[in-house]
Amino acid sequence: MKKLFTLSIISLAILLTACIFNTAKVSFEPIPYEMKVPKEIAGKLTLEPMTGDWVKQIAQAGVTAALMMKYQAEDGTQYGFAGIYYMPEDKFDAAANPNEPPMFGTEVSRKDGYVLAIAGPQDSIFEPFTPDGKNITTLYEELYKKSTYIKTN
Repeated sequence: MKKLFTLSIISLAILLTACIFNTAKVSFEPIPYEMKVPKEIAGKLTLEPMTGDWVKQIAQAGVTAALMMKYQAEDGTQYGFAGIYYMPEDKFDAAANPNEPPMFGTEVSRKDGYVLAIAGPQDSIFEPFTPDGKNITTLYEELYKKSTYIKTN
């Protein structure tokens, strides 16, 4: 019994080590956060500043910084995956309307008077059994977990 317990503890330690070292951090610069993602997916992600008329609207609403996360599929096509918003917490709270979907997505962190919010996909455009479908499912599973995000300063 003691050997089984020792073997279980060793196996758990190896599994946890594999999980810790199998992630990469994606910087949200100029937003002071990073996102932990699996290493094999990190290279498929790019971040771009949001553009267009939406930028004017979110600036008027008090958003300090906004990024679009894009995913590059196996065929090289880039797809918008998530909007990333950073703003003073009073502006985020003021934009909340219980009768409507959240304008700036879901709050994933609130620190130092600011909110980091994520607006991700409603559904995957990839079949779940394909490599891209598996990657998107993995990303989505991590997207709204508070533990996925690390404040950098």
